[in-house]
Amino acid sequence: MSIKHILLIFVAFTCSACTTSGQLYYVDIKGNKKLGCDVEFIGMPSVDKFAVEYALSLCAKSIVKKGGVVQEQDIYLLKVDTAIPAAPCGKAWNHDLAKQQFQSKELSKKEYGYIVANIDLELAEINKCT
Repeated sequence: MSIKHILLIFVAFTCSACTTSGQLYYVDIKGNKKLGCDVEFIGMPSVDKFAVEYALSLCAKSIVKKGGVVQEQDIYLLKVDTAIPAAPCGKAWNHDLAKQQFQSKELSKKEYGYIVANIDLELAEINKCT
């Protein structure tokens, strides 16, 4: 085996370890099993697992509001508190701001993951402090 083959295997393994994904299936009002959400986050697996949880929780809650039923193993997603810390006054969360606050230990891994998902889902809003 040449050094090129070893390097290629290493790179493939390393990249595959950087992706965290999840799917949510549900049963619609007609009784059909459907894929509700398929999410994937690439970066830091220890943080991305929380981004997946956040996105799937919002998805599960939306499905139930529309009359669908999530599978038993996914019921916990309906109880996930998806609240995130407010962005600094006058700002909306973006990736640079969230990363900066995470690196300065102002955000936990879970908060950072939830914020990343919130940004990627285009839900970030300007914090209008009063």
